[in-house]
Amino acid sequence: MARITIYANHILNEISPFLLGHFVEQFRGNIPDGIYMPGNALSDEDGMRTDVLEKMREAGVTQIRWAGNFSSAYHWEDGIGERAGRPKKISFAWEDVEDNGHGTAEFIKLCKKVGAEPVIGVNMGSGTPEEAMNWVEYCNGTEDTYYANLRRSHGYADPFNVKYWCLGNEMYAQWQFGALNAQEYAKKAIHFAYAMRRADPTIRLTAVGLETDPAWNYEVVEKLSVLPVPYAKLAGNYIDYLSAHYYPIGNESAYADADYRTRMTLGEFFHERTMLMRNAIENATDDSESGIKIVWDEWNPMGERDGSEFTLEMALWSSTIMNSFIRDSKYVEMANYTFFVGGNGPVQVTEKGMIIQPEFYLMKLYADHMGQFLLETRDDAEKVCIDMPVDRRWPKYGRPCRKTREVSLLDIAATAGQDKITVFVTNRSYDQDIETTLVLAECDKLYGKVVVSTLWHERLDACNTDNPDEVKTAVREERCENNSYTAVFLHHSVNVVTFLPN
Repeated sequence: MARITIYANHILNEISPFLLGHFVEQFRGNIPDGIYMPGNALSDEDGMRTDVLEKMREAGVTQIRWAGNFSSAYHWEDGIGERAGRPKKISFAWEDVEDNGHGTAEFIKLCKKVGAEPVIGVNMGSGTPEEAMNWVEYCNGTEDTYYANLRRSHGYADPFNVKYWCLGNEMYAQWQFGALNAQEYAKKAIHFAYAMRRADPTIRLTAVGLETDPAWNYEVVEKLSVLPVPYAKLAGNYIDYLSAHYYPIGNESAYADADYRTRMTLGEFFHERTMLMRNAIENATDDSESGIKIVWDEWNPMGERDGSEFTLEMALWSSTIMNSFIRDSKYVEMANYTFFVGGNGPVQVTEKGMIIQPEFYLMKLYADHMGQFLLETRDDAEKVCIDMPVDRRWPKYGRPCRKTREVSLLDIAATAGQDKITVFVTNRSYDQDIETTLVLAECDKLYGKVVVSTLWHERLDACNTDNPDEVKTAVREERCENNSYTAVFLHHSVNVVTFLPN
């Protein structure tokens, strides 16, 4: 029997609710023909699918990032004002036509309808610092200035108050319009950040990071976080966050063609990338307590479909990645899943309805149960040694192909908040049920019951495409004695155990 000890009074750090964020962009099936479908019988007066909005609220989406590959050739003024007057343009990113029907005001409406914080990515490919500055003014301006007045003339008297902005998107990549090396990017980002904060000095900025290249991260952070002193050229604390994007399965990434056992290390892989990025931040700033946080503002276990998309297995791996974000929440402040709608996301929209896949129920579990504080845990679950792969896209000379990691069969994260203690437990074993006792130690409260939520199916490849009830969350309530509870966690299952007071 395994044992998990949760130290109820040992709070490690606060957990940001923005770990429950999502990512949207002008990608067909996501915003166009997904969230935004004007003329559809299920769409509201703004052209947004009401059934999609309902599911986003149900999944507890806290933040929506509007950026992506389209950003690097997107000119925001094409997407404001009357829709009939907006130009149709070639979408460089997606080899499609962008009609600009969904623009800045529509994105803000989406966030308000869902109850989510907006995040906008500016164009650092073909755009200019002045264009980005004007966008900030259009969104946040309160004075009698041109772009603030332009927003007002479009019917929005109150500012949009967009607090979070991204300085470009994946500017290191050859698929990005106007790709740059680290030195070029950092120099350009300084001018963007300086200009944007002239329009609103309170905004918080995310620089482009590269989760698989510590040298890129060091160069960018060093240039964008120089102590301001008299006559120091280009000095300033320009950024608050460093971004990370990863889709490990497919796209020639680390887990392309990986088997089930190898995929068991996905949580460890994301943790290692987080910590290496944090190390680069601390070294670049010469500050072990640097306030620059990490933002996983694009993530999904699946990058390129291999047949396991939409299945219980994908929900399983997403849970281990989410658990890594929770455990690393001292350094990770935001995370944006790609995509909620369309692509490889949990909601697939049709003309007359939608298909809800297992990952939706996973996201709802974290939204419903994740607490405000991270708790320390210890466990004695069985450990196995597995070769964890490394990224294949930017190989480094002399870098090993694989790294051996000791992985617990039970992947665990514990949180506290609002008179409850929640333990997320994913049994990664392919075929072994694990009986486990969970004990609240050093606890000055008595918890008399538990609510256990389980996402499981005998078949890993089970999905809801043909049967909408094939994979859903099962919930049961039980008593516990002396702040202790014993459960059997089924093989390849996601479990949430919530301790509640009498």
